[in-house]
Parts: sequence; C-alpha cells; structure tokens
Amino acid sequence: MRETTGRRRLRLAISILAFTALGAGAVAPAPAAAAGRPTPAPGATVKADRTSPTGYTVTFVYRNPHATQVRLAGDLTLLDVNTGTTRYQPEQWQPGRYHSGGTEFLRDMTRDPKGNWSVSVPLHAGGLSYWYRVWDPTQGWENKRIWDPASTNPRPPGESSFRVRNNDVLDAVSVPYAEKQNDPVLKKRAGYELPVADRAKRGTVTYIPYTTILGDSGHYLGVYLPAGYDANRAQPYKVAYLAHGIFGDETDFMVPANVPNILDNMIAKGEIEPTVVVTMGNHFTGTSLGFASYNQTNAANNLVQTILPLIEGRYHVSTERSGRAYAGFSYGGMTGGVVIRNYPTTFGFYGHFSGNPSLTTGDYDTIANAVGDDDLSVFLGNGVFEGNLNAQNAIADNFRARGYAAATAQVPGAHDGMTAGQLFTIFARDHLWSGVDSVSVTPASVNLTTGWNWTRQFRARVTTNEGVSPAVTWSVRGATSPDTTISTAGLLSVAAGETASSLTVVATSVIDPTKSASAQVTVVPAGTARVTVKAKAAPASVVRGDTFTLRVDVRAQSPHPKAPTVTGEVAVTVGGATHVVALRGGAAVVDLPTDGLSAGVYPVHVAYSGDPVHAPTAAVHQQLRVR
Repeated sequence: MRETTGRRRLRLAISILAFTALGAGAVAPAPAAAAGRPTPAPGATVKADRTSPTGYTVTFVYRNPHATQVRLAGDLTLLDVNTGTTRYQPEQWQPGRYHSGGTEFLRDMTRDPKGNWSVSVPLHAGGLSYWYRVWDPTQGWENKRIWDPASTNPRPPGESSFRVRNNDVLDAVSVPYAEKQNDPVLKKRAGYELPVADRAKRGTVTYIPYTTILGDSGHYLGVYLPAGYDANRAQPYKVAYLAHGIFGDETDFMVPANVPNILDNMIAKGEIEPTVVVTMGNHFTGTSLGFASYNQTNAANNLVQTILPLIEGRYHVSTERSGRAYAGFSYGGMTGGVVIRNYPTTFGFYGHFSGNPSLTTGDYDTIANAVGDDDLSVFLGNGVFEGNLNAQNAIADNFRARGYAAATAQVPGAHDGMTAGQLFTIFARDHLWSGVDSVSVTPASVNLTTGWNWTRQFRARVTTNEGVSPAVTWSVRGATSPDTTISTAGLLSVAAGETASSLTVVATSVIDPTKSASAQVTVVPAGTARVTVKAKAAPASVVRGDTFTLRVDVRAQSPHPKAPTVTGEVAVTVGGATHVVALRGGAAVVDLPTDGLSAGVYPVHVAYSGDPVHAPTAAVHQQLRVR
C-alpha cells in the first residue's frame, strides 16, 4: 500500500526541523544502522592492507562524546627527495617520499553514535609523529592539541611538561615495513623504531622530579633503563644525556624520536651494550613559554652541576667521560657547543642533530688542549630537506685536524623528531661506545698446497663488554681466483686455479669495524709425485643420527726419495659439510655424523693436499645411504 501524501509531508517536516536543530559546526550522528557495529579500539590500530600504497593502513580512534570537532594532526605530509618542497598527502605515497614535519597534516575525523572519532590513512614504515586537535566546550577546549589518551608512551605527570603547557604535544605510532615499499631506509627504520618483539627485552621509561640549578622545582628528567638493568652489576652502565630543540621538552627523545625502541632493538641485536638515557627540559623560567625560557649557559651548567650528580647518585651509571655522551637536536645540538666549550673533559661523545655547535678557532684549540690524548668523538647530521652538510663537514674537519674522530651523515627527513630519531640511530650504532675490545684469529698462520679446492677452518675470538655481539665478518685478501672464498663461518676454500703465493684472512667485528685481526696463509705449489687415494665406509648405510666411519688410505704411486711416506691431510665432503683430518702414516679415520641430513644417498668426495712433494688428487669414492 502506498504511503499517504500527508504522512510523507509530516516526515519531511520532521527531517527539516532535525537538520536545523544541529546548528552551525555540529556533527550529525551516523545512521542508526551503525549502532550495531563493534566499538572500535581506541588509539592507533595498524593493519596490513593490500590496497594501501604502503601496504599498511592506520586507523586512529579517539573517544570523546562531548567533542564537537576532532582532527587527526601530525608530521604526516610527505616530502619527495626528488621534488624538494612539494608536499604530498599520505595517499600519494610512493618510493622516495617521507613523512616530514614543517607543515602540519590535518584530517577531519568522523564521529559514531557512541562518541568515537575515527579516520584511516596509509602510512610508511617507522615511528611517526601525530597528535589530535580537539574542540570540546565541556573542557573549554578550542583547537586543543592533545596526546592520544590511548597511547602507552609514559609521560611526566599532570601539566608539568613544557609541550603540554605550550599546546604542542607529539605522540608516535609504529608502522611495520612492507616489501612493496621497496626502500632500504624504511626497512632499517622499522628494524629500529618499532617496539622490540620480545617484551622481556624492552626497557623502561620513567620521569623523575628534580630542582634545576636556578632553584626551580616541578621539572622532570626522563630516564630510560635497559631491559634487565642491574644496579649491582660489576660494570657501571654507560649513559647518554639528550637535549631537545626549541619548544621541546624531556619527552621529545622518548616519544617522537623513539629512542627507547631504538635502543631496545640495538641492545637485542648486540649492536650496543646496554645503555642508560637521560632526557631533560631546558626551560628555567617557570611558566614562560617564549624564547626567554632558554639560556644555553644555564642549560650547560644545569646538566653538569645538577643533573649529572643526581643521576650518578641514583643510578649505576658511569662517572667517566668515556662512559658519558651528550647529544641534542636543533637548539639542543647548538647547546652542545656550550657544553663542550665550558666542560671539555666531561663527555667523550657528542652528537649534534640538525643543530650545530658555534665554535671559534680558539675554542677548538682550547678543547684540544683540555682533552689531550684522550679519545673524543663528534657526530653531526641533518635531514635532506634541511639543506646540505657543508657547515657540519667544516666543523668535523676542525675536530679531525686536531686528531679527534668526527663524522657527518644525512637522513631523509625534515626538521622534526623523526629526523632526530634517525640520526640518533646512526650516532648510537656507529659512533658511541662499541663495547668491542679486541679481535684475534686462529690459527694465525697456515701452509696450504695448491692444486685442489682446499679448505681450512679459521675461528675468531672477540672480547666485548656485556651484551655486545661478538659477530665478525670474514674476508680473504690477495686472491687471484674468484673461486678462492671464505664462508660466513670462517671456512677458507682455496681454488684449484689459485696462483697467489700468499693470502690474508681477515675477521672484522660487525659492531665495531675498526676492530679486526688477520691470519696469513702461505700457498705452496704441489709436487709432481702422484698419489692414490682410497676411502671406504663400512657399513655404507646407517640410520639418520648415526655416524659413518670412513677409513682413508693415501699412498704414493711410486717411491720418492725426498718424501717416501705421504704426509699432509685429507678433506672429506659429504652432505655439504667438509671435514679436514691430518694423515698419520698415510692413513686417517674420519667420522661423518648424519645429524641434519634427511634420508637419501650422499656421495663421499675425498681429496688429498698438504704435502709439497706429492700432487693433490680428488674423487668421489663411495655412495653413503642415510635411512
């Protein structure tokens, strides 16, 4: 039955009245059908998404039934390394574009009937800065910039944080790497900036109150302690003191720069020894929010005279310059120039991220006279969207000219906390204390005979501090044949066609490439006296997990006056594993374990070498079966 015209008019009138009642700026509730949907999870939810240009989409949900308007904001617009200053929206991501600060990203969020505001955007890998802007008449908020209430990042209590008081807070969301991003920079960022998978390997962040050198109370220091922090361990923890930029505070390196995640991952990988981090605010005038709240001399004095004694008295950290680092972003990097000028022997490591120290020739000389023969390391860097590295390179050259280590680097980013995090990664991984004391290689010298692809196992011993990886990379120098190689496990294979008379095997620390050791290999030409090699295992069939016993006999085909008995060694290869065994009276017994081998038939390759009188020979002698 058709609806009557009068009833239709009545409904139309009700609809018009309802629309008018909303008023300007109000947001209409979603259709009633949405009421049956599950309540969305508050915070930032990251999901794999094949339709996303980055492979991931992040849904931001903020619950506030009283708000009249909410916007997602952040350092989420994109800059392209090829187009410079042109800004792109997240949906326009493609390789070579990076989320960058400098222009605030703003996107309206929509409200459901329960007061959940949400919006979804595609984001690339890494720890990315965002916040919310909220209009809430019940709290007197108009365009109030807030942390994400669902975020788990620790923060100072109450309204004490300078960023909170200045309506300038930043939060961070962690986005994984998808192969479709096809960017090694983003892949590395995800490997450091995302929370470490094993929760037991995550450090802790707390904020402790303190009174500044000027007597102002109500200030806080951020303290990161590595997982498993032990106040009673024999060796004190090395410690990095980090300072923010203009209008930042003690939360900057902890949240948008992602330092806790970065160090958790580095420590878990053994790339740096467990390290403590202290972050500080550099505002000394109480309620002031302007430039008058800054003073670099006050900041330097406060750090050395107040913060260091407080931290060293409360935590088990180094009191030696070799165990202390100072780093700062922007204004904090500039303040580092005052620190090193006024306290040149307090810190052994300096990082200046997007903020350069201002030093004269006399300052460099004064620093060098104070530091003397002690080590000093200086690192400077910026983002590619901030300009070139000419100034940083000139500063580095001044330190190098005086005999100190100095390096520069540039990362794809703008003047923001995400760039600070990338630069801190390089600083901590490549320039802070490596924790590697020494590397040695055994055997230190070897004589090998040419003529067959001969092998020799080398081993490295790396002495490190607690928690630092002893991993090494192996290389062989001096080879003329591309088939002369060394494996990742230190197994040298000398090619049959190798013509070099000597080789150098080198083990280099992965964590500290400045630490390495080498072994010398003398390659001796083989003689002309031929040998006969016989090898047999009985039984030739065993159950997987058992061991074959191979008996090898090597005899000269004709007597030789200089060496009537064959000496040297044999190499037996089966199932991809090679066993080198010395001959005794021309014979050897070789045990061949089958652990890791699947059922099947395996050829036994036996080769002889090591005797400069007798010529090498090699052949497949038997087929062994694993049941």
